[in-house]
Order: sequence, then C-alpha cells, then structure tokens
Amino acid sequence: MRILFLSFLFPLILLSHTNATFAETESNQLEKQISSFMSGLQAKTPRQAIELWILGVKNRSGAVQFAMLSPSLQQQTQKKFEQSGWVTGQSSPWVDNFRFVKVDKISNTKWRFTIAYDLITSFSKVEKGQKIITVEKNPDPGSTNWFITKITSKYNPSGAFTPAETII
Repeated sequence: MRILFLSFLFPLILLSHTNATFAETESNQLEKQISSFMSGLQAKTPRQAIELWILGVKNRSGAVQFAMLSPSLQQQTQKKFEQSGWVTGQSSPWVDNFRFVKVDKISNTKWRFTIAYDLITSFSKVEKGQKIITVEKNPDPGSTNWFITKITSKYNPSGAFTPAETII
C-alpha cells in the first residue's frame, strides 16, 4: 500500500517542482527582457529623452515614459504606473502635434524644454496644453545617457496627465 501511495505521490511532487522551476525561469526571462528594454531606451541627447517620452505619451505607454525618467522620479512614480497597468492618458481627447516652444541650456548637464501640444477629439481640436520638462545627464561615472528629472504641466480640465507630472 505504501509503495502504491508513494508511486502516486512522486509524480505529483515532480510535477509541482517542474511547474515552479518553469515559472521561475519564465519570470527570470521577463526580468531580463524588461532590463534590456530599459537599457535600450537610454537617450543619448537631451532632446532624444523628450522625443522618446513624447512617443510614450502619444502611444499611452507608461513603460516608455517610465524608461525616460531619472531613477529618483522612477522611484516616486512606479506605484502609480503599476496601478494604471502601465497605460497612461485617455482615449479622448488625446494629445498630438507636440512642438518645442523654447529650449534652454541651463548647463552642460541640464536642459529645460517647453513643449506645446494640442488636445484633439475625433471631431475637433479641443484645447492646447504646455509642459516644461527638465532633462539632466546621468551623473554616474561613465554614463552618457540623459533622463527627465522634472515635468511641470499647466492644469487643463480636458487633459489627462502622466504619473510623473507636477500640475500647476
């Protein structure tokens, strides 16, 4: 009887161990994929950091927006991005026609961009919006990438804002 019981139990133990190992491997692969995605999106210029962030906004991709943020801003906003399922914005109105209005080189490692955009519905342009975005060079030794350290947006009743923005 004992042998019969053990012969039944052994495959179950083996199966549960195999499933756990598979889940760990799959989780490990997903972590590697995310890490590769994040490092692959490192902006090489201040303007590229803004352009990639805008791409994330236009596509409602919180992951792309998050990749452009400084480590400090990522830490402050990660929970909000996770709560939204990494989707930002709204279906209508949506943002389009981003334009660089003003570019200020504050120092060799810090730039400030003022960008304007339109809020659009399928029927018409609703309103205009504006954001002021500060981009800084990664201060870590040997690093050459740039990231967003601050985003300030003027309040707009029709607009949706991303987790990293400070609304004024």
